[in-house]
Amino acid sequence: MNSPEQSKYPAKQYVWALGDGVREVPLGQQVDSRYRVVSPCIWLDTQANQPPQVPDAIPAFAQPYLKAHPHRLHVPGAYGICHHQGEPVLLLDNIPVSRSGKLLPSLTQAWPHTTAFRQVYWFWQTLKLWTPLAELGVAASLLNDHNLRVEGWRVRLVAFTSEPAQPGLGDLAEFWSQLGLSSDLQAICDQLRAETVNLDEVFEALNRQLLTQAMAFSLSLEIAGATSAGPQQPRNEDACYPSRAEFKRTSTADLPSLPRLGIVCDGVGGHAGGEVASQTVVRSLQLQLRALLAEAAEQTEPMPPELVIEQIEAAIRVANNLVASQNDSQGRLQRQRMGTTLVVALQLPQRIPVPGGWEEVNELYIAHVGDSRAYWITPEYCHQLTLDDDIAGREVASGRSLLAAAQQRPDADALTQAVGTREADYLKPHIQRFILDEEGVLLLCSDGLSDHRRVEESWANYIGLIVTKIVSVSSAVESWIELANQKNGHDNVAVVLTHCQVSGPTARPVETGRLITQQDIPQTELTEASKALLYGEVEDDLAEAAASDEGLSVRSRAPWLKAVLALISLVVLAAAGFYVWRAWQLRPSEGLPPIEAPDS
Repeated sequence: MNSPEQSKYPAKQYVWALGDGVREVPLGQQVDSRYRVVSPCIWLDTQANQPPQVPDAIPAFAQPYLKAHPHRLHVPGAYGICHHQGEPVLLLDNIPVSRSGKLLPSLTQAWPHTTAFRQVYWFWQTLKLWTPLAELGVAASLLNDHNLRVEGWRVRLVAFTSEPAQPGLGDLAEFWSQLGLSSDLQAICDQLRAETVNLDEVFEALNRQLLTQAMAFSLSLEIAGATSAGPQQPRNEDACYPSRAEFKRTSTADLPSLPRLGIVCDGVGGHAGGEVASQTVVRSLQLQLRALLAEAAEQTEPMPPELVIEQIEAAIRVANNLVASQNDSQGRLQRQRMGTTLVVALQLPQRIPVPGGWEEVNELYIAHVGDSRAYWITPEYCHQLTLDDDIAGREVASGRSLLAAAQQRPDADALTQAVGTREADYLKPHIQRFILDEEGVLLLCSDGLSDHRRVEESWANYIGLIVTKIVSVSSAVESWIELANQKNGHDNVAVVLTHCQVSGPTARPVETGRLITQQDIPQTELTEASKALLYGEVEDDLAEAAASDEGLSVRSRAPWLKAVLALISLVVLAAAGFYVWRAWQLRPSEGLPPIEAPDS
């Protein structure tokens, strides 16, 4: 097995290059003695452990990339600049490429091979992005198929463009109509073409379609959680639900919130205050969200997402005020006020009426405050679903700094909000809804694990044995905690894992062998004015995204891979028997290695 610092798939930093002549840079060439060209416009940062160069002044055309930071699940960010033949090149990170640096399939490529559910879900995500991108002047980015890429369930953008200027929802409807829509989705497009569009009504109709298609899937859940003080801390201020104690004193059947509810809290502030705050919030939310689950079970119609989000937010505010009132009663001031970070995952079953009864659809709601995180992990990818509430993120979202520069601040990791430190009126929880249509593992963790990119670097070592049930979820939790204690070790750690098994229709592999041509991507460059903006010399409109991936082959998983995986699974099964015997003998101080995933 690999040691914890190794990975089957180490995270690599790929960037998208925007600038004059970047498409013509030969493959394999090194730019600025740092960036190696792996495909047209796709470069690998060979010194990703060093901060990239950033402009002295933030150019106007880079501002949308910064201000769209809260939507990083779908959009790229401004990484830095470099120079090619004396000309500045803007580099984007968080781009839609595979682990090997290949562009993910475009919407058009994936459309005929996917399920009806994903077609509606992709439509939903795109429409959700329309308003925030329109406010930034880059809604046109959603009108170019080859700028829209898909990674499983997720829609992602290559870059931003502002042309055509000020597009309308009718333009979005026209773009989607070219894909070959179902009659129901076409009806949504007709609503968007109306002279006056009520987006609330559109989303209500689209949500009905989404839930109807989701009825084809059934969900099975297995959950486990645990915390550890870590090797360097005198006490444990992290708390989670479920914990080891929950499983010792009761069974899953006796707790209606299991396995549908997971919570992680990381306490902060004052002597023993963090521990009190985290445990208070976990207990409060456990009771309140159990009541929400009971309420949903009694409904004859699905609860609207907006109503569910309001109720989750209300529950968090109640928990917040429980801690805040303790702070007030104990006379705690400023940094002595206790509080906690928070990440919650609620798998909410919804009843959808059908002739003769009803069908169940499961929605996943993720809520977070602070820097505790949620990740969705499959054998193919690892998605960070949450963004930290910290100084670095605030500087980026406000348009004042590129992320690379903001992360160099001495206070970069300082929290901008936590549960309980102030009254609820000042709290802004982040709440998102997802619907799962694929098997995977939902990971909730405190920064004791996520610091130093431990999840991003190590997820592939764990996921394979979990989804094949060679290793139990509870054993995987202990292995993640062991990794955190060995390789971070500076903090408490909390981990909650939920193995989500989904049965139902599956998407077919994207057609192999098709080459993406130069006409597939917007052929624009940084203008002279935009290049000057890199140095803060003048102001101009947003520069369009330049892109080309001529000759890039979009590949699906090789058909023989299943046979290879089956063989590997047999080998790993034998290794797992040895692993269990050896784990029984080893003490934690002996450095138990992490679980390794089979090749995928």
